[in-house]
Amino acid sequence: MSKERRGVEVSFTVHSPDNLPLKDGHQMHADDVEVEVRGVVQAAVTEWYQQRGNQLVTCDPLVG
Repeated sequence: MSKERRGVEVSFTVHSPDNLPLKDGHQMHADDVEVEVRGVVQAAVTEWYQQRGNQLVTCDPLVG
């Protein structure tokens, strides 16, 4: 029996953009944090898929 599931969600809050570190000599913004978080989640899901997920699901995962 197969079943499609969707809806894994990751949320975060940037408490104070003024306290974000510099990146490449420029002040980071909340959008920069979003891009970084998305990349970390994508890498984690991809690693899981390569190690175990490809045995459990029938298609490559998509992190949007």
